[in-house]
Amino acid sequence: MASRRMTVSCAYPRREARARNATRIDRRSLILVVGLLTLTAFAGVLYLSQAGVAAELRYRLSVTEGEAQGVWENNLALQKEIADLGRLQSVEERAAHLGMIPAPSTAVYIAYTVPNAQLASTSRPLAEAPSAMVQPAAGDAWGQLAQRLGWAAGRGTSGTANR
Repeated sequence: MASRRMTVSCAYPRREARARNATRIDRRSLILVVGLLTLTAFAGVLYLSQAGVAAELRYRLSVTEGEAQGVWENNLALQKEIADLGRLQSVEERAAHLGMIPAPSTAVYIAYTVPNAQLASTSRPLAEAPSAMVQPAAGDAWGQLAQRLGWAAGRGTSGTANR
């Protein structure tokens, strides 16, 4: 099947052929080596780009932490300032600066409440309020009070005249 020459050449190779094959690179081996070098180079480029992104993020994080520290210190300073302005001595100094005087402890104080919240919240001056009010009936308790105070138009202002 195989020729005699082929059998002999496989069994007893020539010296020239052996030397020639030792310096020659197989095509498959060359493709494998070039592919491995290409993959190694590509992996190196990916590593360097990711390392650059990580370094940038680390730098941004340190800058943001510095800004947060500054905001935190500013917040503490403002809280201290608010606490200082809320002290009684500071409030008294500001009131004195505005020209206010302390109230005497022997003075008489009057406290009152406004029964009708809608009347108190209107923006009309007090001089217009009585004329704009609806006239109550004469027999009504509120109407009698309005007459005594002079809010009822066209009626007497004294309480004795209406009795």
